[in-house]
Amino acid sequence: MLKYYENENGILYFGDCLEVLNNLDRNSIEIAVTSPPYNLCKRYSNYSNTDISTQMTRKYDEWYFDELPEWTYQGWQQTVVHELLRICKSSIFYNHKVRYAWHNRNIFRNESNMHHPVHWLSKFPIWCEIIWDRCGIGKPSRRYHISDERIYQIQKPVKWSNPEGLNNIWRIPPSKNEGHVCSFPEKLVENCILPTTNEGDVVIDPFGGSGTVAIVAEKFKRKWILIENKEEYCRNIVKRIENTPKELNI
Repeated sequence: MLKYYENENGILYFGDCLEVLNNLDRNSIEIAVTSPPYNLCKRYSNYSNTDISTQMTRKYDEWYFDELPEWTYQGWQQTVVHELLRICKSSIFYNHKVRYAWHNRNIFRNESNMHHPVHWLSKFPIWCEIIWDRCGIGKPSRRYHISDERIYQIQKPVKWSNPEGLNNIWRIPPSKNEGHVCSFPEKLVENCILPTTNEGDVVIDPFGGSGTVAIVAEKFKRKWILIENKEEYCRNIVKRIENTPKELNI
């Protein structure tokens, strides 16, 4: 595993998340906040509208590789969560979404034509299911407008303080951070970190993405570890941390 960047508060690793997680000590982290690639299997070559097909294909070419056989994907995610449970003292906040698998571009479909995060998380100790209301943001289709995602708090929190009186429905618009296709909004990360950690505690995100977990951790004087396997995103994370000094250390 390669340390791509390090400052007094955290470390960014460039490499495979499982390789890095396997090398971290048991109970060395307080919590995890993460959102993996969703295995969307996006292919638009057969889309009836050629302009949309070209535009969307170009967009998804910029994403991670996101086309695993569904059973392989779910097994991988279970392994990641298992490793997070080993290294975390407290909760794992795991963001995902319900995916419908009716189109023949999907590599694997089950009998319900739907992949729900609970299908692969059901054997883990789920403490709370949080509904992320994305405030109506989404693309129209022939379904009712889908504007929610799920955040599963896995494992009972060791520390707990909820002065804002948060409930399990979070109405937060998605963020649009430059350089990443699907970044976390900072408020979502704050809602995970602040009730369950104290200053100086370590937070990990094995799918570093745009680096929002590190930004929020620094803002509220937490330590952080990020893992990212795409070098372009690593560069963006470092740039974002180093170019936002007013946002840090508030």
